[in-house]
Amino acid sequence: MTVNQTVENRLDVVNMLFLLGTLAVTLVGVPWYIVKVGLGWPETITFAVLWLTIGVSVTAGYHRLFSHRTYRAAWPVRLFFLVFGAAALENSALRWSADHRVHHSHTDHDRDPYNIQKGFWWAHMGWVFFHHEAPSLNVVRDLQDDPLVLWQDRWNRLLGLGLSFGVPLVVGLATGRVLGCLLIGGVARVVASHHATFFINSLCHMIGRQPYSREHSARDSAVMALLALGEGYHNFHHSFPFDYRNGVKPWHFDPAKWVIFALSKLGLARELRRAPDALLLRARVGVQFEHARERLAQLVGELRQAQERRLHDAHAAVQARLQELLALQRRARGALAAEVDEGVLACHRAVEQALHEWRLVLEQLRSAEAVPA
Repeated sequence: MTVNQTVENRLDVVNMLFLLGTLAVTLVGVPWYIVKVGLGWPETITFAVLWLTIGVSVTAGYHRLFSHRTYRAAWPVRLFFLVFGAAALENSALRWSADHRVHHSHTDHDRDPYNIQKGFWWAHMGWVFFHHEAPSLNVVRDLQDDPLVLWQDRWNRLLGLGLSFGVPLVVGLATGRVLGCLLIGGVARVVASHHATFFINSLCHMIGRQPYSREHSARDSAVMALLALGEGYHNFHHSFPFDYRNGVKPWHFDPAKWVIFALSKLGLARELRRAPDALLLRARVGVQFEHARERLAQLVGELRQAQERRLHDAHAAVQARLQELLALQRRARGALAAEVDEGVLACHRAVEQALHEWRLVLEQLRSAEAVPA
């Protein structure tokens, strides 16, 4: 047995007792309290405000700002996200980001800290129950240049516990509902924050759609987006982790995206990164092509050969037009180009024509599948 295996087989008793203890208190204590005392506005508002504030600090802060650097933020924004993110009680931004960057670099492989290939419970919370070799802080060398990040790394436990239970205690003392605020606004809120994150690591690698890539296990789930404040569009995120959005469509529920955009309008965030629409479309067409090839296997003889030829030709055409559009758009970022702009417009028209042909071929394939062999 290697040293690493020995480390990974040792239970982290503190983490295990804290996670299971808070879960047990929530499952037993909250229903008991509601039946005995009733649910009042102090505990309800404390839970809601802390859950939203801390949740956005993890999604827009820990995740999209610090882990993926999808935008830049002014120091008051960074400080806010670091202070309230600590109250998620999911480690410091520095350590959280290190784990998360390794997860993206080694998704579904042995070095992935919450590798879904080890099963639902391991990815969900089991990995936190065991000591494991911490990722080298070399993967977050950029974050170590931020004194606020280093300050939070030093004090994150005190900040996290102080906010998680200090705020409910103060509200409880002010309103005469100390037990309810500590139980619901404190313990239950911690559990809700934990499992919102945990379900992204587990269910969003098991259940949902894969519209952008099938090369990794991450999946999109609108339900999980509601529960995890926009993080449920996980197939998109793993395909384009540099994008500040997770819910890429305007109607997708993604509060972190809206917060980041609002901060940019207030001058508190800048350099918001997003994947070009043509790149997203190219990824979607690629997945559609993989699905279509699998359906072709159900056809036989000349019918299959004809459909296969049309499918490959249409796919090659649309991908070539999209590649041309991406190249032109990169050139258009330079200062020159009235003629480049005109070329982009012409290329857009060519893309639309190629997409029209692509949709016709997919429709013909569906019709061919319906014809009896």
